Amino acid sequence: MSDIAFNAVLNEVDNFSYNQCVMLLTRLSQALQNWASKDSDEDLFYSKSNIEHIERGIKALDEGKGVEHELIEVD
Repeated sequence: MSDIAFNAVLNEVDNFSYNQCVMLLTRLSQALQNWASKDSDEDLFYSKSNIEHIERGIKALDEGKGVEHELIEVD
């Protein structure tokens, strides 16, 4: 999620009523419990979609489409 999208979500949540906040917290708790109950040995770095993303990046570099730059600091 981009910083802009995250900030948009925060702005929306800032206007929630108490009941809406409680509902959101309940849903997030359920989602996190479901996520945590997944196979804990699963390494998301090696997920199919991430490996495909890395392979696309390698292909782009091999085709000379890569651009070298300094490390980008994230706040």
